[in-house]
Amino acid sequence: MKFIETKHFLNQLQSLSERFPKIGHDWQDFEKAFSVQLWISLWEGVYKFRYKNSSIPTGKSGGFRIIVKVFENKVLPLMIYSKTDISNIYKVQILSALKKTLEEL
Repeated sequence: MKFIETKHFLNQLQSLSERFPKIGHDWQDFEKAFSVQLWISLWEGVYKFRYKNSSIPTGKSGGFRIIVKVFENKVLPLMIYSKTDISNIYKVQILSALKKTLEEL
Protein backbone atom coordinates (compact mmCIF):
# COMPACT_ATOMS: atom_id res chain seq x y z
CA MET A 1 0.00 0.00 0.00
CA LYS A 2 1.13 3.50 -0.75
CA PHE A 3 1.23 6.11 2.02
CA ILE A 4 0.16 9.66 1.20
CA GLU A 5 1.45 12.06 3.84
CA THR A 6 -0.10 15.52 3.91
CA LYS A 7 1.24 18.67 5.49
CA HIS A 8 -1.40 18.31 8.23
CA PHE A 9 0.03 14.93 9.22
CA LEU A 10 3.69 15.93 8.82
CA ASN A 11 3.05 18.88 11.16
CA GLN A 12 1.85 16.43 13.80
CA LEU A 13 5.02 14.37 13.38
CA GLN A 14 7.14 17.50 13.66
CA SER A 15 5.36 18.63 16.80
CA LEU A 16 5.83 15.23 18.47
CA SER A 17 9.49 15.07 17.43
CA GLU A 18 10.30 17.85 19.88
CA ARG A 19 9.53 15.47 22.77
CA PHE A 20 10.09 12.14 21.06
CA PRO A 21 13.26 12.39 18.94
CA LYS A 22 12.95 8.86 17.54
CA ILE A 23 9.46 9.35 16.10
CA GLY A 24 10.77 9.67 12.53
CA HIS A 25 12.37 6.25 12.82
CA ASP A 26 9.24 4.84 14.48
CA TRP A 27 7.10 6.20 11.63
CA GLN A 28 9.35 4.61 9.00
CA ASP A 29 9.16 1.29 10.86
CA PHE A 30 5.37 1.60 11.02
CA GLU A 31 5.15 2.13 7.25
CA LYS A 32 7.32 -0.94 6.62
CA ALA A 33 5.41 -3.11 9.11
CA PHE A 34 1.95 -1.88 8.08
CA SER A 35 -0.40 -4.84 8.03
CA VAL A 36 -4.13 -5.33 7.92
CA GLN A 37 -3.84 -7.75 10.85
CA LEU A 38 -2.95 -4.81 13.10
CA TRP A 39 -6.03 -2.75 12.24
CA ILE A 40 -8.64 -1.72 14.76
CA SER A 41 -11.62 -0.68 12.68
CA LEU A 42 -13.27 2.53 13.86
CA TRP A 43 -15.72 2.74 10.97
CA GLU A 44 -15.64 1.99 7.24
CA GLY A 45 -12.18 2.73 5.89
CA VAL A 46 -10.89 4.40 9.08
CA TYR A 47 -8.56 2.46 11.34
CA LYS A 48 -6.55 2.94 14.50
CA PHE A 49 -3.19 1.40 15.24
CA ARG A 50 -1.21 1.07 18.44
CA TYR A 51 2.50 1.48 17.82
CA LYS A 52 5.62 1.57 19.96
CA ASN A 53 7.35 4.80 20.96
CA SER A 54 11.05 3.95 21.00
CA SER A 55 11.86 7.31 22.62
CA ILE A 56 10.16 6.06 25.80
CA PRO A 57 10.24 2.26 25.68
CA THR A 58 7.02 1.42 27.52
CA GLY A 59 5.55 -0.85 24.86
CA LYS A 60 2.41 -0.20 22.88
CA SER A 61 0.35 0.84 25.92
CA GLY A 62 2.35 4.06 26.31
CA GLY A 63 3.15 4.42 22.63
CA PHE A 64 1.62 6.19 19.69
CA ARG A 65 -1.85 5.95 18.28
CA ILE A 66 -2.12 6.35 14.53
CA ILE A 67 -5.42 6.97 12.74
CA VAL A 68 -5.55 6.32 9.00
CA LYS A 69 -8.04 6.29 6.15
CA VAL A 70 -7.55 3.41 3.70
CA PHE A 71 -8.89 3.51 0.16
CA GLU A 72 -7.88 2.12 -3.23
CA ASN A 73 -4.63 0.57 -1.92
CA LYS A 74 -3.64 3.92 -0.43
CA VAL A 75 -3.12 4.83 3.22
CA LEU A 76 -3.89 8.38 4.23
CA PRO A 77 -2.52 9.11 7.74
CA LEU A 78 -4.91 11.43 9.57
CA MET A 79 -3.56 11.64 13.10
CA ILE A 80 -0.70 10.53 15.27
CA TYR A 81 -0.62 11.16 19.00
CA SER A 82 1.00 9.86 22.13
CA LYS A 83 -1.22 7.80 24.39
CA THR A 84 0.45 9.59 27.31
CA ASP A 85 -0.98 12.90 25.96
CA ILE A 86 -4.46 11.82 24.89
CA SER A 87 -6.21 8.94 26.58
CA ASN A 88 -9.33 8.94 24.39
CA ILE A 89 -9.91 10.21 20.88
CA TYR A 90 -13.38 11.17 19.73
CA LYS A 91 -15.03 10.72 16.35
CA VAL A 92 -15.44 14.48 15.95
CA GLN A 93 -11.65 14.92 16.29
CA ILE A 94 -11.01 12.26 13.67
CA LEU A 95 -13.58 13.75 11.31
CA SER A 96 -11.92 17.15 11.70
CA ALA A 97 -8.52 15.63 10.86
CA LEU A 98 -10.05 13.83 7.87
CA LYS A 99 -11.55 17.08 6.58
CA LYS A 100 -8.22 18.95 6.93
CA THR A 101 -6.36 16.11 5.26
CA LEU A 102 -8.75 15.82 2.32
CA GLU A 103 -8.57 19.58 1.75
CA GLU A 104 -4.83 19.18 1.13
CA LEU A 105 -5.19 16.49 -1.54
